[in-house]
Amino acid sequence: MEKAVLKIKRFDGKKEWIDSYEIEIQDRTTIIEALMHIHDTTDPTLSFRVQCRSAICGTCGVKINGEKHVLGCKTKIKENLQNGELLIEPLSNMEVIKDLVVNHQDFLYRIKDVKGWFVPKEDFQPVYPEDLQKFDKETDCILCGICYSVCPVFETDKDFGGPINFVKVFRFWKDKNDALGDERIVLADKEHITSCVHCKYCSFSCPKQIPVEQDILQIEFYGKQKGIIKKEEGGFGFSTPFGF
Repeated sequence: MEKAVLKIKRFDGKKEWIDSYEIEIQDRTTIIEALMHIHDTTDPTLSFRVQCRSAICGTCGVKINGEKHVLGCKTKIKENLQNGELLIEPLSNMEVIKDLVVNHQDFLYRIKDVKGWFVPKEDFQPVYPEDLQKFDKETDCILCGICYSVCPVFETDKDFGGPINFVKVFRFWKDKNDALGDERIVLADKEHITSCVHCKYCSFSCPKQIPVEQDILQIEFYGKQKGIIKKEEGGFGFSTPFGF
């Protein structure tokens, strides 16, 4: 057992401040376990989200040490301490409701704009392992919002659909039994997919290792080659002048 100081950003609907809590941790102690301990023994007013504690529900996303965006249930405190301290803040690009609780409704509602659900064809075809491999990783998305939180594009384009929605576009566009087909590329274009700067923050931060940026790149490339998405002048049909 060793001691660690958790510095937690608080918000009560009007003002923000930082509270510090000194706790004892083990090598395996996770952020969520520590938050639950603080809530149960020290400060019952501390608010955060937790459900499955198995990296499945996606509700416990937080930002730590001012840069990393992680799932609190799978992130060990000891591995992320800086001089014995850990700064914990709510996710970015979302309205903060209270303390570490953010409003997921913005990106969840945007899923409707890209029809992020399966629309079956009438003539359903058999599905083989090689078919599933085309979108296997994308089915792992748990709607945690971490890719949405790390995305820098929202600072300049508030109408950007967001990484999570383009993962949904890719997943169903690659499904041979989905009826929408290239209409999904049209929907991605309407959601400003070409505003993506291909920084790869979404891919690096995804707790399920979904290749988000590569999905966006494939959608853009296909859409521009087919004339569905307009190509930028002077480029190679991508959002960046070098094609990545």
